[in-house]
Amino acid sequence: MRYTLPTQHFLYFGIQAKKGKLDAAGVTRSGNANVAEIHHQALMMLAHEIFDPETNRRVLVDHAFIVAGGEITKAARNWIGNALDAAKRSQIMFIDRADILNLYVVTNLPLPSGALPTSPTTWGESNDEPPF
Repeated sequence: MRYTLPTQHFLYFGIQAKKGKLDAAGVTRSGNANVAEIHHQALMMLAHEIFDPETNRRVLVDHAFIVAGGEITKAARNWIGNALDAAKRSQIMFIDRADILNLYVVTNLPLPSGALPTSPTTWGESNDEPPF
């Protein structure tokens, strides 16, 4: 992704997306990604030049997003933060499932159809607690 600043300079963003939970466990469980692998991929992304066809030049990625469809545990965030030097640590940002849902709420976007219940129910038909 590319973002143009008001000064007409560009910021380039890379995204490392994983489904499931990111944790710092030594053994990778099914559905969970190994945090050392994510760290290595993020470093490769920050060091690799990309070609921007609109400016016709090769540029480096300024910031990397690590996005997970599940939870990114505090241990995983700390492990990656401790493995990076201070300069690279400021280039990595994390987004997990809770952050994605919060973006929908804050920006007032409708949820995707897959995130909604399959059949509409009234409040009295479900075993859920009242919404307040």
